[in-house]
Amino acid sequence: MSASEVWQVLRRRWWGIVVVAVAAAAAALLYSLAQPPLYRARAELVVLPNRADWGLRMYLEAQMRTFPAVLRSFPQEGAAGLPRDLGRRMYVQTVSEEGRVVIEVDDGDPARAAEYANTLGRLLAEWVQKNAPQVGREQIYVSTLLPAEAPASPSSPRYKVNTAAGAVLGLVLGLPLAFLWDFLDDLITDPGRASARLGVEVWPALDLPGDGLATLHEPAGEAAAAFQQLYTRLRLAGAGPPERPVLAVAGIGREGLPPALLSNLGVAIAQEGGPVWLLDADLAHPGLHKPFGLPLSPGLADLALREVPARQETAQAGLYLTPAGESPSPAARSLALRRLAGMLPEMGRTAGFLLVRLPDPAEAPEGLLVAEAAGTVLLVARSGQARLRKVRRALEALAGRARILGLALVKDR
Repeated sequence: MSASEVWQVLRRRWWGIVVVAVAAAAAALLYSLAQPPLYRARAELVVLPNRADWGLRMYLEAQMRTFPAVLRSFPQEGAAGLPRDLGRRMYVQTVSEEGRVVIEVDDGDPARAAEYANTLGRLLAEWVQKNAPQVGREQIYVSTLLPAEAPASPSSPRYKVNTAAGAVLGLVLGLPLAFLWDFLDDLITDPGRASARLGVEVWPALDLPGDGLATLHEPAGEAAAAFQQLYTRLRLAGAGPPERPVLAVAGIGREGLPPALLSNLGVAIAQEGGPVWLLDADLAHPGLHKPFGLPLSPGLADLALREVPARQETAQAGLYLTPAGESPSPAARSLALRRLAGMLPEMGRTAGFLLVRLPDPAEAPEGLLVAEAAGTVLLVARSGQARLRKVRRALEALAGRARILGLALVKDR
């Protein structure tokens, strides 16, 4: 993955990383608030020989290595009333080169923590005096350097440190989760990313002008310019007369192809000159007649099943429409699409430019026969709603049957 791709992922998923970091920081803070406060008292002892002697100094350092074990034995023996669990709350550090012993004790009561630390220091001094052998005049002594005092504030939990550590941990966990989320998320929103993952050209999202004919009522408006650009993309991709006079347009998803797309595209092409014929082959979800205010029938079902003329004129000169017709039974719809596939080449030769509205290839397999007869197909999906896996299924179904110009994204205003 390149640095640019990493940056794009971070731009798309930054808020997810922030949410994980905030959640981890909040969890750490709540956990800290739930813990009882502990106070840590500290006592420092000094271990000294009675005279300066290198051999005695070496003996002192060797003896000091046993002090942590000796100190932990006192609570186990119940010496001086020390609790048996004190060993888990006691921390011993020996600095042999300095002759220092540091004893720290945690407890919920600050005065009791200081008492335990001082008691341990006293017991250690007594143990050394009793157990350290005296050879002639050579002896070692333990005395208090800094007695423990009751701490004014608890040493744990450390709310700020724990919260900051939780936030850092959240960031560390959020980064791989963001990349995993981005990998698993197959909603189509970014044309460049979708094109790289699908292997076909994906065009930027086009704003749909509702159910109206913006290209007809405002031919110089922004909507008309957008559909003219779409037609330009189609021509550059190789669609349009005279080489390919038939173009099948299939919508991906349950809603199918929005009628506003093909109706406005047909008007934009007709305004450039030359006859254009719109054909609504989505018999289960008819809708291409609505933007023009034309009746549903006679339509494609009548033309394919009974050879009834069904081409209707629209308000745009040079633009003709064959609506879907009254919705027949599923068996009749299947038969009508198969017959349309056989009629399509001849219709294309007489139409100038024939645009066919197809159903989702995954929902109507017969539409694949129509796409094969058309030769070229444009897929359309709603940006932010369609998923890559559905587009892949359509691409796999159309593979080898027709030339796929690309995927056009659309969105509602």
